[in-house]
Amino acid sequence: MKAISSHIHDGSSCNPFRVAIPLLFLLILAAAVAASAQTQTQAQTHAMTQTQAQTQTHAMTQTQAHTPDTLQYDLAEIEIQAARDTETEATAPFSVSVRTRTAGEQGSEPAFSLDRIAAGIPGLWINDRQNYALGERISIRGMGWRTAFGVRGIYVLLDDVPLTVPDGQTAMDILDPAMVRQIEVVRGPSSFFWGNAGGGTLFLSTRPATYDTSLRTRIYGGAFGTYSAQVQGTHRDGPRGYHLNASWLQRDGYRDHSQHQAFRMIGHMDWELSSGRELQVSGAFVGAPDTRHPGSLNAADLQENRRQANALFESVAAGKSWRQGQLGVTLRSENPVASWQGTVYGTARSLHNPLPFADIEVDRLMAGTRITVFGTYRFLKWGLGADGAIQSDDRRNYDYVGDFERGTRVIDQQETVLNGALSGRLATEFRRFNVSAGVRLDAIRFENEDRLLAGGEDRSGSRNFTALSPSLGLSWDMRPGLLYTSFGTSFETPTTTELVNRPDMTGGFNPDIDPERATGLEAGLRGGWSPLRLRYEIAVFRMNVRDQLISYRTEEGGDRDFYRNVGKSRHDGLEISLRWQPALWTEFAASYNLSRFTFRESVAQGDEITFERGNSLPGIPDHRLVTSLTFTPRSYRISLSAEILDSYYTDNANTARNPGFEVFHLNLSHDGIALTEHIRLAPFVTVNNLTDTRYNSSVSINANFGRYYEPAPGRALYAGFSLIL
Repeated sequence: MKAISSHIHDGSSCNPFRVAIPLLFLLILAAAVAASAQTQTQAQTHAMTQTQAQTQTHAMTQTQAHTPDTLQYDLAEIEIQAARDTETEATAPFSVSVRTRTAGEQGSEPAFSLDRIAAGIPGLWINDRQNYALGERISIRGMGWRTAFGVRGIYVLLDDVPLTVPDGQTAMDILDPAMVRQIEVVRGPSSFFWGNAGGGTLFLSTRPATYDTSLRTRIYGGAFGTYSAQVQGTHRDGPRGYHLNASWLQRDGYRDHSQHQAFRMIGHMDWELSSGRELQVSGAFVGAPDTRHPGSLNAADLQENRRQANALFESVAAGKSWRQGQLGVTLRSENPVASWQGTVYGTARSLHNPLPFADIEVDRLMAGTRITVFGTYRFLKWGLGADGAIQSDDRRNYDYVGDFERGTRVIDQQETVLNGALSGRLATEFRRFNVSAGVRLDAIRFENEDRLLAGGEDRSGSRNFTALSPSLGLSWDMRPGLLYTSFGTSFETPTTTELVNRPDMTGGFNPDIDPERATGLEAGLRGGWSPLRLRYEIAVFRMNVRDQLISYRTEEGGDRDFYRNVGKSRHDGLEISLRWQPALWTEFAASYNLSRFTFRESVAQGDEITFERGNSLPGIPDHRLVTSLTFTPRSYRISLSAEILDSYYTDNANTARNPGFEVFHLNLSHDGIALTEHIRLAPFVTVNNLTDTRYNSSVSINANFGRYYEPAPGRALYAGFSLIL
């Protein structure tokens, strides 16, 4: 029988979905009022002379030609870069979402975390832990739910350069979310595209929409000792375009022992070499000298003082300092016979990470290349791909002596991961039907060189993994909608961090864990209805996961996570999203996720059942609703957004829950006040958690001693401005 813990009274004891429907009704009502006002305006406009109407229409056409529109009512011909092929949103036979931010949105939103700028994308859930030492907790259709730090289970790229390294780990902290202009999300198993950790794909782009010469400086500050300065500029010189974006962020943090400082820089060069040939270069750098780790809290600590740090983490000065740089070069060529693109990239990372169980140092080098060739032969579209990558980690772990002073070296090893892959794809169109099929073969080798030789024993070793990842999709262009169904697969190897964490607390790789594998089937409909200025998407899916990599902890290991393959799980879900523009200056957006993610086998550790068949996967709510209402009268922008979700479990045994909540955010901004002929001032104000709700924005899954909860701040005000040249 399940032992359910007492409810945590944290200011959110009611079911948030009791207010979800009234809230949705009010937002739609407000949008309808705006539509009514727009109708009256249109009636007055109709009374104008035909000449005046034609003049206004011409002016509007010119304005729209120069102003990027973030809402397309028909399926867009946007190339899905996350698919590595010529797929577009109008033809892709799988669930994909593309979200583009305007320059105004980029300039008026603080965006400390990706959760705010990606909140309305269905199937994607990003938890801001309020802890820069761990980063966001990201899941796509539940894949990534077990993440202890960083990102697991999904593949992430930044400007064509993988943030996911060959062993499946993803560190997102090189990215300043405020710099992101476009987000692509492939939902569901997608190892056919990218290989390891392909439970979903997140493709982030910071490239500017155009390379017209411009300069923008942004400064803002606010709650919890927050200060940020950002400078970005673009310039075109004939066939070459340049872009540089640099930022400094400093925060004292909402909780004790959660300070953060970081300097980030991203740059691009696009060069049109000739007709049909383009060279793109992108680079990024982050330097973070001091980031503190407050740890998670149990229910008693949360009630006593939700802003306190875990005492053990504070005593050991837990946190991290790191530097990371990456560079990628992509060459694209198009011709009537075949088109191809090739990318080479490299990453260097240095990390110092003191934690309660060990003082860790890792120096990482990663390099890779990929090439994709695609073309058309008669009625067939074809594509071939090849990938190769190498990851090299120099890892050193130290124990503690005395009052948490660094002691002796307990792990000293060189970890190398090699990945090679080949893939092929065929597609054909018959009238308005599109069928595509593909397969990818991956081979991954883990090697470990033990340099410590503790007790004279050499724990060097290696592990080899292979995976075959087929994919199949069918779509029907119903005009104006696209009906599709697809089958996909994914695999996720243990990472070097997970392999090296052996329950016997020795070096080398754990020989007893293997890759986690998943298969997924989905069906969906997406499209737009121009007369109503409406864009919609609906998808249903089922994923079956086997050989799950599950974390657990021991008394000897303290706060260290160990891993094993146990059991199966099923992910069933429904995703609905819509964007509606009832008036030219009003937009309503909403997305709803229904998730039924459950274990399909009971699992025991020793004589104790750790979780039973039918238990819910922890960390994922069954219901989640995100809405926003945006008004843009004249040069102003007023945006109110809400996130509403029900409670969810925090451990595999389903003994404790994180309460549900409803939280609201408000953003006010102005497009720009002319200071001189060439300089504009664009002020903005953001109020996060407008109603001062007490809630936990994230949880630490299966944490020891009930320390599951990662509290979010109360009401917080931020204000700033941009100078635009």
